[in-house]
Amino acid sequence: MAVVSYVSTTKLLSLLATADPQRTYNVRVLSPTKLSLETETFQPVSIIDLADEKVIPASGSVEIAPVPKKASRRRGEYCLSVFGETTTLYSLKDLLAAGLIALEKHRPGTLDKLSKIKTTTKRIVAHDAAHLYDAKGLSEKYAASLGSGWWYGTNNSAQETEAWLKRACECAGVQWGGKDFSIVV
Repeated sequence: MAVVSYVSTTKLLSLLATADPQRTYNVRVLSPTKLSLETETFQPVSIIDLADEKVIPASGSVEIAPVPKKASRRRGEYCLSVFGETTTLYSLKDLLAAGLIALEKHRPGTLDKLSKIKTTTKRIVAHDAAHLYDAKGLSEKYAASLGSGWWYGTNNSAQETEAWLKRACECAGVQWGGKDFSIVV
């Protein structure tokens, strides 16, 4: 039996804006319930799951697994505004990923600068997931791909998410809380 998903155009536009705030990717239909956002060289960046109404970071490989490893749970509603474009997200994990990706797109090199910042036990981004946490095994549970060879830590409270995004803004030279970058948690 075929599975078909329906979403409102408003919700689809919101999902597309979340996955591609700069409107630079191409869309490919993967299945009746999934869309792939891809670069011009057909590299998947994000998967839009229409059934769950979620945006999931792609693994970066051309072949996409039919079922994502772990989708974010809907925890609330968070607004992210980056250079005049506002996106609604439904988890802190997705808020952090979208904010980091948007800052890197607007100010290339931001993730590299941010990767050099480390609290007592973790850093938020790294080229190798194993470098995110000091404690062994945490990277396996709490690391997700941002694409382009970057990984980020997903085990963050609302306060930690906000603090990491503030640091990312500092690294990017972007004004926090103003018209350039703001969040509502």
